[in-house]
Amino acid sequence: MDDDQVLGFVHAYMKKKGFTQTGQAFQGELQHSRLESDPARYHDGYSRLRSWTYNSLDLYKHELLRVLYPVFIHCFMDQVAKGYIQEARNFFTSFREDHEIMHLRDLQQLEGVLSPSYLEEMEFAHSLRQSKVNINISQYSYELLMEYLHKTQSTTILGVINEHINFQV
Repeated sequence: MDDDQVLGFVHAYMKKKGFTQTGQAFQGELQHSRLESDPARYHDGYSRLRSWTYNSLDLYKHELLRVLYPVFIHCFMDQVAKGYIQEARNFFTSFREDHEIMHLRDLQQLEGVLSPSYLEEMEFAHSLRQSKVNINISQYSYELLMEYLHKTQSTTILGVINEHINFQV
């Protein structure tokens, strides 16, 4: 019996016993957790952040662009770590070009990450996952970024940033 069947039985039981509000809340939480585990959220979240960054005012764009590379590599590695290998490959291929000029060597190494065990075995990937990237950014650029992430409810990207980036404001 898989998880979906068990959850279906639990929901049916709650409904049968008259716990309609609890059942509805349970169903809402279930849908939310399915969205949270959807690997497409990395692609969509990064794509929206990328568009927003490139469309920002020139005065702040150069600072905001510095955030994209660490978010990109950690979105990729998070997907690999969760076993979404094909989705991670598609993500990597879709956005790799943005970072080739500045980070070609890193990208060539990361391209070899094909399973969660590679993340632990490959020293470069392991060190990236274990340390935070320091990014110097002005107060206003930082506030713009945080406001954008909260306004668009980009919880996946916000989580990646909180876990892997240390802003020097």
